[in-house]
Amino acid sequence: MPTLQRLLTLVTLSALITACGQSAPLESEISKTLADSISRKGCATSTLFKTFPIPPSLASSNGAITRPFEDIGFIAQSTDGYQLTEKGQAEYDAERSGFCYTDSYQISDIEVTGEEAEGDLPPALSGAWTVSFTLAPASVDEWVKNPAIIEAASRASLEKIVEPQSFNVRVAREKGKDELIVADPRFSFSPGIHFNMGW
Repeated sequence: MPTLQRLLTLVTLSALITACGQSAPLESEISKTLADSISRKGCATSTLFKTFPIPPSLASSNGAITRPFEDIGFIAQSTDGYQLTEKGQAEYDAERSGFCYTDSYQISDIEVTGEEAEGDLPPALSGAWTVSFTLAPASVDEWVKNPAIIEAASRASLEKIVEPQSFNVRVAREKGKDELIVADPRFSFSPGIHFNMGW
């Protein structure tokens, strides 16, 4: 009988340890948690595009930027400077100070690649994991693939605009909470291309 009691005690302890342990987050949880962090448009931005019309004085010193956008019909010269055309207005985002070529990014290839040991966790966390995933634009408008636009942008390439990008990020659960959070200050997703304006 004592042997049976010991066996039952071991089984009970094992069940308690399993119940207390943090299981790795599901793919659906990770996707939902990352959604806010990657909810971005991909846009071609510049201080030059902050307000329209673009004054002639600024336009004259930024021809490398204005010419490609004039050529694709997004802006047109007027007596006051460069104005948005109807085509340009359809792509323009005032909050981003630019023309957006994709409205969203899609997450794929989510994988939990590591788990932090319980002893290494900060007091506020009950579990933490390293997650790898891929982000790709849902769709990309053809105009942004124009070589003149890519050449005028700072450190831009067609691959950076259209190809999927791989990331690693730390996610975690706080003690007493089931919700998964991004717990990685190094993670940043800022899609788009930028044009440095000359004065």
